[in-house]
Amino acid sequence: MTTTTTPTATRPSTEPEWGTSLDLLPHEQANLDAFTGVFPHWNSGNIPAMLEHYEDDIVWRNIPMGEVYDGKEAVRRFLEDLFRALPDLELDVTLRVPRGKYVAEEYTIRGTHLGPMFGLPPSGRRLEIRAMSMVELRGGRLKEDHFYFDAAGAMQQMGYLPDTAAVRRPAGRAVFGLLGWWRRRGGSAAR
Repeated sequence: MTTTTTPTATRPSTEPEWGTSLDLLPHEQANLDAFTGVFPHWNSGNIPAMLEHYEDDIVWRNIPMGEVYDGKEAVRRFLEDLFRALPDLELDVTLRVPRGKYVAEEYTIRGTHLGPMFGLPPSGRRLEIRAMSMVELRGGRLKEDHFYFDAAGAMQQMGYLPDTAAVRRPAGRAVFGLLGWWRRRGGSAAR
C-alpha cells in the first residue's frame, strides 16, 4: 500500500524563523522577550529606550577592542559614539539562541562611516560588520554582554587595512613580512 501526502502550503514570510529545538522555560522566554523588546530601538537609534532593557550595573565587554563599559552611563557613551560613527546604523539579527540565563545572538551592523570609529577618522564608506554577542540576563533584563565583531573586516571596508587577498599575493606577503620583522626587532608604529 502506497500513501502519499500533499505538501502543506506555507505563507511566505519576511520574518526570520527562529525555531526551537526544545520548549523554552519561562525565564528563557522572558530573556528572549527582552531581546525582542530592545531590537527595534537599535534600528531607530533610541538609546534611552535601549537602556531601559539593561540592568543599572550592566557590563559590556568589547572583546576585539579590549574595552569594558561598566554601568549604564559607560554603555550610553559607547552607544552615542557608535551612532555618531554610523548615524544610519541598521542592525539585522541572523540568529538568536536562548539557553538558561544566556542568549547568544549573531547579527550584522550596517551603516555609513561618517564619524570617528576605533580611533580612526570617518571614511564615508558603507560598512557591514558581522558580530556575535553572548549576553547574560537577570529577570528578563540584560546584565552582561560579551560581544565580538570582525574589527579587521571593518577596517578593511574603511580602507585602512588591505583585504586578505592582497596579503596572500607576493607583494603583500613581502610587505607584511617586513612589518613583522620590524616589530620583532623592537619597531613600533606608535613611535
